[in-house]
Amino acid sequence: MKKNNIIWVFLILFFLAPANLESKDFNELTFRERLFFGGHFGLMFGTITNIELSPIVGYRFTPRLSLALGPKYQYYKEGIFINTHIYGGRAFARYMLIKDLNNLVPLNLNAGLFFHTEYEGLSLEEKYFGSLGYEGRFLLNSVLVGGGVSQPVGDRGALNITVLWNINGTDNTPYTNPVIRIGFNF
Repeated sequence: MKKNNIIWVFLILFFLAPANLESKDFNELTFRERLFFGGHFGLMFGTITNIELSPIVGYRFTPRLSLALGPKYQYYKEGIFINTHIYGGRAFARYMLIKDLNNLVPLNLNAGLFFHTEYEGLSLEEKYFGSLGYEGRFLLNSVLVGGGVSQPVGDRGALNITVLWNINGTDNTPYTNPVIRIGFNF
């Protein structure tokens, strides 16, 4: 399936997903009820093969602010010259700017808009991503900022589309701006 077709499938599911019905006041939620899990995965095949898995565990500190962290793994192959494994971790903060767009535009979506900031540390192979072509690995630290849309699905789940920019991008980075992610939390 082409990348554009996958994006359309996610967008259709995003707009057809049922609304979230909160049954408890946020202050009544237990520690366990404030925890959330999720992440994203990516698949790309063709001239470039890119398989990514990035699970997360997070905590909702307030109805609008949540923090999460998790490991990240990526298999990357480009032609016959680049074949590498990228791994590391990430931590992010997400703030819901607008919890329910339905209050502004009556479209029956119940989607919200959020601000997202993230630190990511990735271990990369010097011979593929370094500037000097040495053997070995190095740690690339990245700061990504942006935002997105969150569509509630059921009582605890949400489908998230996030658009981020790597604000300290270097020649070594495996990203091109913007970085677009589609993920799910439950």
